[in-house]
Amino acid sequence: MGCAENSNKSKQTDVNQADNVSVEISIEGMSCMSCVANVKKTLSDLNGINEVKVSLENKNATIHYNPNIITIDKIKQSINEIGYNAGTVKKLSQ
Repeated sequence: MGCAENSNKSKQTDVNQADNVSVEISIEGMSCMSCVANVKKTLSDLNGINEVKVSLENKNATIHYNPNIITIDKIKQSINEIGYNAGTVKKLSQ
């Protein structure tokens, strides 16, 4: 039974992965690696976010998320609520 359950979970993940969208959001106000860690943790804790990469050098975050669960506006709001300024959103090809 355990193997069958794990197999089903993998299939469910594959279905969810197909719904994922990748975006790059510019973020102003980050000045150190602590800022990067703060943004990454905040976004990673949101339901619907699957992967987050934050770059201090490029002042942005690359985010893979499921738009059926969370909106880009909610993602930007979460960045703004912790004291940074979420800016331009660029959709990345899958």
